[in-house]
Amino acid sequence: LMPAVRGEKMDALAMTEPGAGSDIRGMKCAAIRDGGDWIVNGTKHFISGAEHADFVIVFIATGEDQTPKGLKKRITAFLVDRDTPGFTIRDGYKSVSHRGYKNMILDFDDCRLPDAQVLGEVDGGFEVMNTWLYATRITVAAMSVGRARRAFDYALGYSAEREQFGQKIGKFQGISFQLADMITEIDAADLLTLAAADRLDKGLPSNREIASAKLYASEMLARITDAAIQIHGGMGLMDDYPLERFWRDARVERIWDGTSEIQRHIISRDLLRAMGA
Repeated sequence: LMPAVRGEKMDALAMTEPGAGSDIRGMKCAAIRDGGDWIVNGTKHFISGAEHADFVIVFIATGEDQTPKGLKKRITAFLVDRDTPGFTIRDGYKSVSHRGYKNMILDFDDCRLPDAQVLGEVDGGFEVMNTWLYATRITVAAMSVGRARRAFDYALGYSAEREQFGQKIGKFQGISFQLADMITEIDAADLLTLAAADRLDKGLPSNREIASAKLYASEMLARITDAAIQIHGGMGLMDDYPLERFWRDARVERIWDGTSEIQRHIISRDLLRAMGA
């Protein structure tokens, strides 16, 4: 891990499977104990950055327990070098969003991993996963704020320059009020993100605050990029401007690292738990 921290190596992270997206416990990629090793079989997909990764942090089912709600899988995080026998990284899907990298497929075919490649504790993968998700959800929120500000800057500049019906379009109330709403939403998302990050830095319970920031900022970004294109009219859809890319890239923010629906579930669950419900 330290070479990756120092920027000497590239890593990727693999959770999602064809049949397990939001339902992480539904994963089929599994490891069976064999002496001091684990034999892994299964597939991961939508793994961004894996084409350049020197190693991948992979979450794998390592057992299951019977609970009142049914079988509950135990998850373990493994560090897997890209040249490990039985492990293959192959081309996956082309996405409308974030075309700067590929979404790869990872295949495990009787891949043998020693205990030394376990990250954290055996069956402790959810703790590792949650630590990572807290940070990445705040990162998604922060990136959404930054991208929204950039889209807004284009919209504001265009509104101050473009003339129709004998005046700058920013003088029309339909545009000026839209600009006011846009910057208010951006600033609100910014403050939500900073508040969530502050709680996380201080070690305070922050699950709901992080979910709120990720939910609001990612959905705000979609509204802002769409509004920026609308203000530009037809020119907003041309690749002469970066707005069409901002708009495309915004779409995935409501899906990865926890969908908007998962964030709403987290928020409502924590609110009801606080009421003893």
